[in-house]
Amino acid sequence: MQKAYQYILLIMLLVCVKPIMAQQNLTLFLMHDVPQANYVNPAVSYQCKWIVGFPGLSSVHANYNNSAFSLNEGLRYDSSVDSSYFNFDQIIGNLNNTEIVQSTVHYTPLYAGFWVKNNWITLSISEKVTSYNTVPKAVAELAWYGNTPFVGREASIDGLRLNGMHFREYALGIARSVSDRLTLGMHAKLLFGKGSLYTPRTQGGLSANANNFGLLIDLDTKIKTSLPIDVELDDEGYVENVELREDIDWMQYMMNSKNLGVGFDFGFIYHYDEKTTFSGSLLNLGLIGWRTELNTFVSDGVFEFTGTDSSTDFNSGDYAQELNDSLRHQFLPIPDDGGFSTRLTPEIYLGASHKLNNHINGGAVFYSRIQRNKVMPAFTLSANTYDYKRLNASVSYTAINGDYFNIGAGLGVKLGAVHLHAAADNLFGFLKVENQRNLNLRFGVSFVPRCSERKVKEQQSKNGISALPCYHSPYKGEGRRKR
Repeated sequence: MQKAYQYILLIMLLVCVKPIMAQQNLTLFLMHDVPQANYVNPAVSYQCKWIVGFPGLSSVHANYNNSAFSLNEGLRYDSSVDSSYFNFDQIIGNLNNTEIVQSTVHYTPLYAGFWVKNNWITLSISEKVTSYNTVPKAVAELAWYGNTPFVGREASIDGLRLNGMHFREYALGIARSVSDRLTLGMHAKLLFGKGSLYTPRTQGGLSANANNFGLLIDLDTKIKTSLPIDVELDDEGYVENVELREDIDWMQYMMNSKNLGVGFDFGFIYHYDEKTTFSGSLLNLGLIGWRTELNTFVSDGVFEFTGTDSSTDFNSGDYAQELNDSLRHQFLPIPDDGGFSTRLTPEIYLGASHKLNNHINGGAVFYSRIQRNKVMPAFTLSANTYDYKRLNASVSYTAINGDYFNIGAGLGVKLGAVHLHAAADNLFGFLKVENQRNLNLRFGVSFVPRCSERKVKEQQSKNGISALPCYHSPYKGEGRRKR
């Protein structure tokens, strides 16, 4: 954030590499025999009496989602020089008015689940880092072409937002069968914010003077941060430089408990008949209040950047420096206004599964996240195994983000007391990352002492999703947990 040029590079980096907040687990959602499916549907319980995540490796989840383009869509090969290059012209030409780029990493070092009478109780501690960014097409044009595209026209930069946060989550969950057909579940979550950058809104536009090619920027925005940063001001009180504090006490940062928040997840499983099951969940209802290490920067006005013409190379040092000199005087720090709040991103899952034979069911999942009043949907078809003691597997097809070729897979394996799980919505995407707009992976290790050794009479599943009948089955006609 030292130079305006770095601001632009950061935006481009967020478009091309970093950007996510969706945590979709579409393949995992119908794998009800994998206890970690409880993360995305609180109504999912487990047949064994208790389960404990391997300390430090209970679950790791990472997700990348980019609505703009994949890296390979812009790569071109020039045979005359035997070299590849990135065709920004084509990429920018294919952009919509506003693109979304997101990224998420969830790390759960501690997890446990156990039965208390007829209630399945779960406890977990997670570190979550999320980034959600919206980038108007005009910003990409400015970054690559400079002011030339805006001569004689005005382009909107409404909706430009850079948002990210890091928080710790303590979650307590409960799932309970309220009837022979219906199971309900809920997570209650206590949140402790660690760091945040939040842009409530941005309005404005870009245009260029046809006579002197001066770049007119109308920028009305506000940036709020809760981060250990130092802010350097110029003689007029405007932002000169922003950088991370050199003497950050990282232990104090990680143990900060003053940025409090709450969240809730809700889920259900409904057995329509002996072959068909419906399920759904509503996740991430909540917010975090930020009260420490606060800074707010405001830009409200129009300025003209002159001294260039249509032949100016945007990537030249002079252009970048001159643009920085103008842009930095647009941001003015304002006094602490008592903090700010950021909402979690609500997510909706709706699924259905139907028994195809004694060991396979077919399923469909509709997913959507609701960000900034925008609904961003995805759809998955899957085939899932059940009624195998040591194996639960799934293969899936997903359409998301304008990408219609995502083949996913999930696996739950019991190796004695050790249980492994892994799921990805775009399995082959990891073989050619440069072709992907969406990547998702979750994996982890758990312990289930004695469950696999207990002699239990085999029972026929009636709904096509129950497997591993060890201690408890919530499904109709299969009884309560045995002691």
